[in-house]
Amino acid sequence: MKVATSGNGKDQAMRWLANLLTGFTSLSRKNKIEGDLDEELSSYVEDSYADKLKNGMNVADARRAALGDLGGTRNSVKHQVWSSRWESILESILQDLRMGMRSLLKSPGFTAIALLSLALGIGGNTAIFTLINQVLLRNLPVREPQQLVAFGDSVYGGIAGGIELGAFGGYFPWDFSKQLEANPGPFQGIASYGSFSNKVSIRLADAGSSGTPAMLAPATLVSGNYFNVLGAQPFLGRAILPTDDAVPGSGAVAVLSHRFWRQSLSADPAIVGKTININATPFEVVGVMPEAFHGFKQELEPADLWMPISMQPVVLQQPSMLTPHSGLYFLHVLGRLKPEAGTDKAAFASAQNWVNQQVRLTTLANEGSKATPERRAEINRLTVPLVRAATGVSLLRSQYGDSLKILMAVVGLVLLIACANLANFLLARATARQHEIATRLALGSTRTRIVRQSLTETLLLSLAGGVLGLGVAFVATRALIAFVSQRNGNLNMSATPNLQVVLFTLTISLLTAFLFGLAPAVLASRIGNRGALNTSSRTAQAAGGKRSRVWPKILVTAQVTLSLVLLVGAGLLLRTLRNLENQDYGFERSHLLLADFGEKLAGYQPHQIPALHQQLIERLSAIPGVQSAALSATPPVSNGAWSSDIKLEGYTPAPKEDMVSLLNRVSGRYFETSGISIVAGRAITPADSASSLKVAVINQTVAKKFFPNGDAIGRKLTVGIDSVAGPWVIVGIARDTRSQNPRETDPIRMTYLPLAQIETYMPQEKGAPGSPVVATREENQDRYANIILLRTTGDPAKVSADLRAAVTSLDPNLPVLKITTIREQVSNLIANDELISTLTSVFSALALLLAAIGLYGVMSYNVAQRTPEIGVRLALGARVEGVRWMIVRESFLLVAVGVTVGLPLTVAGTHGIQSQLFGLSATDPLTIALAIALIAAMTLIATWIPATRASRVDPLIALRYE
Repeated sequence: MKVATSGNGKDQAMRWLANLLTGFTSLSRKNKIEGDLDEELSSYVEDSYADKLKNGMNVADARRAALGDLGGTRNSVKHQVWSSRWESILESILQDLRMGMRSLLKSPGFTAIALLSLALGIGGNTAIFTLINQVLLRNLPVREPQQLVAFGDSVYGGIAGGIELGAFGGYFPWDFSKQLEANPGPFQGIASYGSFSNKVSIRLADAGSSGTPAMLAPATLVSGNYFNVLGAQPFLGRAILPTDDAVPGSGAVAVLSHRFWRQSLSADPAIVGKTININATPFEVVGVMPEAFHGFKQELEPADLWMPISMQPVVLQQPSMLTPHSGLYFLHVLGRLKPEAGTDKAAFASAQNWVNQQVRLTTLANEGSKATPERRAEINRLTVPLVRAATGVSLLRSQYGDSLKILMAVVGLVLLIACANLANFLLARATARQHEIATRLALGSTRTRIVRQSLTETLLLSLAGGVLGLGVAFVATRALIAFVSQRNGNLNMSATPNLQVVLFTLTISLLTAFLFGLAPAVLASRIGNRGALNTSSRTAQAAGGKRSRVWPKILVTAQVTLSLVLLVGAGLLLRTLRNLENQDYGFERSHLLLADFGEKLAGYQPHQIPALHQQLIERLSAIPGVQSAALSATPPVSNGAWSSDIKLEGYTPAPKEDMVSLLNRVSGRYFETSGISIVAGRAITPADSASSLKVAVINQTVAKKFFPNGDAIGRKLTVGIDSVAGPWVIVGIARDTRSQNPRETDPIRMTYLPLAQIETYMPQEKGAPGSPVVATREENQDRYANIILLRTTGDPAKVSADLRAAVTSLDPNLPVLKITTIREQVSNLIANDELISTLTSVFSALALLLAAIGLYGVMSYNVAQRTPEIGVRLALGARVEGVRWMIVRESFLLVAVGVTVGLPLTVAGTHGIQSQLFGLSATDPLTIALAIALIAAMTLIATWIPATRASRVDPLIALRYE
């Protein structure tokens, strides 16, 4: 039976294939098929005729009876035979396509405007979807990505001390991550990786010291099982193995990204096994990853190299963090769930409970007997949420995700406005073509065929608009990626549409055709009645009366409504950007240049830093046009933060009171150069040297909080970081600055420490009684300061070349990584706001333009339809101004209805972007008023030409038009 079934299925498939081939053959040889049918029909009639003659009928009756046996005319029989074949349907579709193409080519103006509207609407949607697909939707190119989870948020990177397991975005210490790797519990595997990608200096081993500049590339530390847990296979060679990461200080191997291998190493096929020098240490290249792989964490600037965590001192150029109970939380952790936990909620909850238990047990073990009952209860509430991470962890997603969703809604509204235009054009076109449609109906065409023909034309328009939209999207996406890349370095994003993007474009093109082409198509079949043959086209169009003008007006009203929503949203976001740019940052933002340089990358040790800083400031101060120069660990405003608890003489903190302050290491003349004023006491000066009294400057927020009586000057301050513990004597109070997120309105504590007074060596730990004293001392890594500040007399950007020359003249190996003005620095911090406000404004302007085109088209068509009526009015004595006002008034009535309907929708829509606003409310009356005024101006401009044309109608010509 199975064999028979299989044979029958095969026979059916062969018959189906044969039928298909026969059908296509018939289409290509239709004339021959018709000739064969004619011969068969002629043979049939002749046989019937002969038979009837034999039966005694006369010649005329026999001929008539034979033709009657045929069942109709020869052509109708041939049509019935051909219609019974499946290929007739395909032929009918091809006929509709040919007619549609001819019809569209006959109206090039209509076709061009419709295609332009659709290309802009569909292209905008495709461009934003391309970014959303890559930023929010694209899974990692690894095995079973849906099984991956991140331990905590894991978005931001940095090294933190004195925090609890899993706090501050899922940071973990080395010993805890090793514990989880060895005992993954309910997971298939658990791996760890550095919480950020820092720049390393790379030289090819065979380049030696030939003077070739070192390459700088971002590198990420990973555990030995990182690639195995991810399920990522290398393109060349092998991945990092657990044996590479087994012993701290060993495992000098590196895996390269495909981009770095291609661009920096010329895609050397023999790179595996070669040696490269990373931070002056030889590393063996063991593998190259595929082009699509950029790591578990999707950085703004993706990693180019991956190296074992065991090589942390070399890669980070920091003392070893690979000791138990170090208190240094610099790793993120990821895990691969077992298959059942990927889909079963109970299994996932079990994995979550296991992680929480590990965190609690480790924390209790670390605190030991010191933990009070209250502290134990607090520890037993600790939790590290497992975050599903099929798409990885992405700072880009965190930074731009909400903006992309808003922009997707915006371009969706733009597409609706473009589709409303298309529907209006099709309605006007259907009314103008009703005489043609009536003729086709009178000749036997069905209403279904009329609807299908109209939908075919709309489908051709939509698909052509979609193809053009792909081109628009490619250009727009490249521009967007370039905009973001200017601020964030190289992004692993592509403007080339992939299969998902093409399918998305095809889907919205088809939806556009059917949703906005069906109604005009049905209307075309209804208005094309036979009565239209008895009148001229003008009279026939007028016969529709008010009903023929209702739907276009409804569509224009909808366009006004959507335009109001977009304009108010764009206005709010633009004003938000202006508020962010123009707020008081607490320092002078003109004539200030910043540069990021790499002391560590050039090989300088902490004991060499003071002399380097002194020489560097002297060289920079000598540049023409430079008023003052200074160095600091961080610029006056940035995303980075160095923070610690502080203790202040004379202040007793409450239990668990927040005593954290941001810290900055600064050189003398920092406050003068940065433009931060001193409100009490004095600033840090070049006289504050290693041999003088250790001093510090606090900001107003610290002074007001801890010294409300104004007695901060002269008090001692201690920092909770061993390398800069102090004590420091407060000698000045600086003005508060907006030093981090420009949106942050809460006061930020800031403490400034002199670079020259930071100790050369770390303090020695006290050993047990009788233990030998360690002879070697660890150098203090907090002596580095990689930010140059220059206060200039003119345009700071013009000093950039001189700055580079000054640094190079001091040491050619000292790299200048980035130069920017302080205004550009602020702009980078609000890049997300700039992106969304700019694009929303562009799309809103496009929406307004499309609405204006729609309004102009409707009013022009109305004037053309009402030409006889206008002629009668003028003949009866109506004034030209009255006729003009009649048309303008009708437009403003549509706008008034659209605004009335749009205001509640606008309020509801803007409340959805309240979190994106700064310094104003979602219902800001000025913004709403300006948007309404802009729509009114657009209405007047779009209506004025049709109104003027109507007022110039010659009554005699209008009355004779019929």
